[in-house]
Amino acid sequence: MESQRRKFVILIVVVSLITFGWITVGTGAEEVPYVSIEKLLEKQGTWKQDRFRLGGLVEEGSIAYSSDRLHVDFTMFQDDDRLTVRYAGLTPDMFRDGAEVIIEGRIHEGVFLADNLMTKCASRYEVDLTYPDASPHEDL
Repeated sequence: MESQRRKFVILIVVVSLITFGWITVGTGAEEVPYVSIEKLLEKQGTWKQDRFRLGGLVEEGSIAYSSDRLHVDFTMFQDDDRLTVRYAGLTPDMFRDGAEVIIEGRIHEGVFLADNLMTKCASRYEVDLTYPDASPHEDL
């Protein structure tokens, strides 16, 4: 009976150590920092990691699809900062000039090689709370 108890305690300790190791080692490798274009270009080559997440707007007239439409190059901007982006994959339906996008990937020789492209359009999903035909105090 004592040996079974000892085996059970050892098993619990081993499982706990493995779980702790997965949590501490695994989470550090998965972090993708959200940075600005300015910071990315300013500190290029000095980062410890090579993957980044950025957000910005697609510059008007900058979208260029490949013939199979599985690759797209475009310019993304934030204020006065611009970055050339190359993305491989299907683009979201809302991807177009002026769209707000979030990209993930790495930078190579001044070009951001994105492997994840998401569009963002909060205004499309906002509820219209205006009532043009009624006064706000009509029932009072």
